[in-house]
Amino acid sequence: MTFEETLDYIYSRRKFAESSSLERISAVLSVLSDEHKKLKFVHVLGTNGKGSVSEMISSCLSASGYKTGLFTSPFVLDFRERIQIDGKFIEKEDFCRIAETVKEKSELLPEVLRPTFFEFVLAVALVYFYESGCDVVVLEAGIGGRDDSTNIIPPPLLTVFTSISLDHTDVLGSTIGEIAKNKAGAIKKGSAVISFPTEDGGFDFIPQSKEVADVLRLTAKEKDCKILFPDMKKLTLTEESIFETKFSFDGLPLSIRLPGEHQLGNSACALTALKELKALGFDLKSESIQKGMHDAFLPARAEVVKKEPLTIIDGGHNEGAAKTLKKLINRHLKEKKITLLAAYMKDKDYETALSLLAPECENIVFTLADEKRGEDPKRLKACAEKYCKNIFCENDRKKALQKAESLLSKNSALLIAGSFYLAAEERKNFDV
Repeated sequence: MTFEETLDYIYSRRKFAESSSLERISAVLSVLSDEHKKLKFVHVLGTNGKGSVSEMISSCLSASGYKTGLFTSPFVLDFRERIQIDGKFIEKEDFCRIAETVKEKSELLPEVLRPTFFEFVLAVALVYFYESGCDVVVLEAGIGGRDDSTNIIPPPLLTVFTSISLDHTDVLGSTIGEIAKNKAGAIKKGSAVISFPTEDGGFDFIPQSKEVADVLRLTAKEKDCKILFPDMKKLTLTEESIFETKFSFDGLPLSIRLPGEHQLGNSACALTALKELKALGFDLKSESIQKGMHDAFLPARAEVVKKEPLTIIDGGHNEGAAKTLKKLINRHLKEKKITLLAAYMKDKDYETALSLLAPECENIVFTLADEKRGEDPKRLKACAEKYCKNIFCENDRKKALQKAESLLSKNSALLIAGSFYLAAEERKNFDV
């Protein structure tokens, strides 16, 4: 199969199965010889910040000389972002070859045991990481914990929990306690547990709630695991801008290119995990951690793609993402006149997102995110008119960008937001 044919096949797989269990992924990996059992893992779970924490940990391990696999989702620019080694995407040839093997082997199974979309991609990743001889794999969970396909791994070196909040309530439970119990179901006997901070340290982020922390503590105790929470008193912020955040943690000077004070909580979580890996015997020198943290990067997450005029791309599409962007505007762009170029998918809560972002804007240009799934720019305009007077609609994305840039003055900033699809398409127009 070609790369495009391989993607078509993977997308043809059912997204969800009738029941949540590890039976399917277990069967698939079994016919693939269960080679994943020979790998070492850092398992990262949570609601928010999984991508950031996974990227930070994997970047620091790579900078320390360890061949590090990274499995993450969703992708932003290229499907192969999901499967990386030392920051490099899986080659198309390897992706197609391994996918062909997973397809052939899984078709030997009864239909009920054949993998879903996510399980198929996970199987490809695990085979690739084993074949490539990875020293360690940072594995980001999908949804939940106990029944998430990634929970098929043997006891990991660490089980890391980022911020846990209400999400996917139809699958994980209707209360924060139920969701925490589901995610804590991934804790395995003897593996150290790391949690997102339970205190904000005076910084602008929501710490892990007491209810969640209590669930993690109880489950860790039941599984005979040590559990560690970052000490935010050890973190000192020294400088912050839209381009870089400088701080020290436990006396070590650091800088990250991921903006927003919520990244300080994610950083503390990742650094606490790295300290525990060091205690387990990993050779993680201070200079390697400094390099790894600075190199950590996520495309289209408040990404500065142009300095003059200042242009920022963010693919976040939910209320939480809009709140983060609003904070970013109020903290770093207060003196700028904001022009927003936005597009949203029909199934997203764009009304709430626009109620947060539109009041901050001097101008808004709405465009079409996708021919089939994208919301009509005129509908978006109707939602935003009560917050902003200067609104334009242009279905053609290239013309929409040209229109938005024509509205910029000397003291302006362009914000491209609302959809990862839009972010991926518009990002191609910049030298990044």
